Amino acid sequence: MLSLLKEFSTSQLFGIILGALLTGGFTFFIDCFKASREERIYLKRKREILYQKMYDFSMRFEKDIRTKKCVNMSKGTKDLWNEIQIESIFGKQTTMECFYDLYEDLQNNLELSANILEVHKQNNGRILEFYSVIKNELAVSYTHLTLPTN
Repeated sequence: MLSLLKEFSTSQLFGIILGALLTGGFTFFIDCFKASREERIYLKRKREILYQKMYDFSMRFEKDIRTKKCVNMSKGTKDLWNEIQIESIFGKQTTMECFYDLYEDLQNNLELSANILEVHKQNNGRILEFYSVIKNELAVSYTHLTLPTN
């Protein structure tokens, strides 16, 4: 029995089986790694799109407040709001809370101040804070970019 096992371990068939197992295991490991990476990239892209819509909504809603002097949304702003509600599943919980706080602040600022320019200034400040939150979450940094030199 021992000689048969020793003979098999030195045969070509053993090499073929071992090679197939190693190749299959390595391929399985690489596929799992790729799937995990693709899932993270997919989620990041969905978040990027959602956060762009949230930022766009904030700007549109602020404009609606400023031009109409009330918290009624235009049709385009309402449609964007509905898209955000559907896609909010992809957002990070803390960022979504920050967005809803921003939305509430935008509404409340109009009621608290009689001066529309003061409201505009406060709203833009809050929108820029939200913009910073988005940039930090997505790790958007432009510090590594440099201008080409001649």
